[in-house]
Amino acid sequence: MNKAAIYCRLSKEDQDKISEGDESASIHNQKMMLVDYALEHDFIIHDIYSDDDFKGFDQERPEFNRMLTDAKLKKFNIIICKTQSRFTRDMELVERYIHGMFPLLGIRFIGVVDHVDTNIKGNKKARQINGLINEWYSEDLSENIRSVFRAKMEKGEFLGAFACYGYLKDPKNNHRLIIDEPAAIVVRKIFNYSIQGLGNKQICIMLQNENIPTPCVYKTSQGFNYQHPKKDNFGYKYGLWGANSVRRILTNRMYIGEMVQGRERKVSYKSKKVVELPKEEWIIVPGCHEPIIEKEVFELVQSLIKSRRYARTIDEDGNKKSALLAGKLRCLDCGNILTRINGQQKYIYLYCSLYKRSGRTQCTPHSIHNSKLEELLKDKIRMIINNHLEHHQLDDLLINHDENEKLLSKKKLQLQKLNTKQVRTKKALAMIYIDKSNDIIPENEYLELKASLDKEREDLEGQYTKLIIEINDLSRENDHQEKKEGLVRKYTDFDTLTPEIVNEFIDFIEVGEKNNEDNQEIIIHWRF
Repeated sequence: MNKAAIYCRLSKEDQDKISEGDESASIHNQKMMLVDYALEHDFIIHDIYSDDDFKGFDQERPEFNRMLTDAKLKKFNIIICKTQSRFTRDMELVERYIHGMFPLLGIRFIGVVDHVDTNIKGNKKARQINGLINEWYSEDLSENIRSVFRAKMEKGEFLGAFACYGYLKDPKNNHRLIIDEPAAIVVRKIFNYSIQGLGNKQICIMLQNENIPTPCVYKTSQGFNYQHPKKDNFGYKYGLWGANSVRRILTNRMYIGEMVQGRERKVSYKSKKVVELPKEEWIIVPGCHEPIIEKEVFELVQSLIKSRRYARTIDEDGNKKSALLAGKLRCLDCGNILTRINGQQKYIYLYCSLYKRSGRTQCTPHSIHNSKLEELLKDKIRMIINNHLEHHQLDDLLINHDENEKLLSKKKLQLQKLNTKQVRTKKALAMIYIDKSNDIIPENEYLELKASLDKEREDLEGQYTKLIIEINDLSRENDHQEKKEGLVRKYTDFDTLTPEIVNEFIDFIEVGEKNNEDNQEIIIHWRF
């Protein structure tokens, strides 16, 4: 008695769903066709196995694997598919099952539309050719899809299933991101905490104490069908912020308006395994959406992370706090960082790390009292603020800024005119060469004209280069002035030196060795 198993499959690429969650119309049609075929040939139908939304290379198809288990238990002796490709597009699986396991189990395989039948002698070569064609088709399709996706990424179109925390997909265009303000407020808060000198774990504690939901919990609460890649992760299960989540937010360039995609790649079109790509292979397109974080703030946080900004110290009450100048101090002579040596809590001294590590055989101590250095910095920053307020009234600042902007616009207009002249000179050089080649002008006249035009071209290039430098310097001066004015306004009445003030005012500090008179050179590199 012939018992038949009917197998149907539809991939995500060729699905034709009636509505979300419904069985595919194509799956229904496959079942009807195969059931009719079984009845026409007097086969008893043991069961119908159906995988919807699965590719032909996917070996994790649930119904496919259930059918193979039943085959090994010899519950049927025939498998019927619409085509061999519905069973699999993988040549390896064709050989393993259709030409390997099924004959040993006495199972006949039938592909109705492409006339595949393991009972027909001489049909094996046709099956193998079909298998190769199916595999080639899948490989070509995979490459085509990958090329299309890459082209879209290079245009700055968002292709992810979910927008990163802080953004939403634009309802009018799913390939564009818009700011999700409630989440964006949290992102800005995390960056502010970082500038204040808090480490990732401390930021997590702050967010937890403020009852701020994690990105996963927030997305779920907004109705998104979002699941963490690691469902059993402790933090995910209990809704706790993790240091890795904070780190990913602090290093994500999406927050400055850059579209960052293509960070992973599939190992093969046959496999679901993905590998991370090096950063230089990522696809990054600037200016694709509105930034949540200013680029300057983002870069400051990156520099703090790289300089190990999150070193800790203990205050007089024994509580942990951020080391105010960690990562900012360098030896003026060897360039290594200055590290702490603790005596009593009131007497914290900083020493050249090379001097300490080498057992005092290299460099010199460059020792300086931590509290004295902090007082010096406080005085210097207060002096900058007071001098700025005394010598620059707000009206004067606005006038100077307007004058600088007018000068900058004037120089940019001059640059455009110079560029036009350069193009004309190059065209003139080309025209006299053509005239000489066509014997319109003699050789000696050509050489005179060429020498004159070459000199004009060199003069224009010199003017162009000089103007570019002037424009860059003026733009930099405007940026620095605006930044300085912003800091002065922000910290006009500050009393205590905080990590946030230090980070925004100071890039790094170089400390020299004491001379015979106990004087010490200290060079402060400001961020403006």
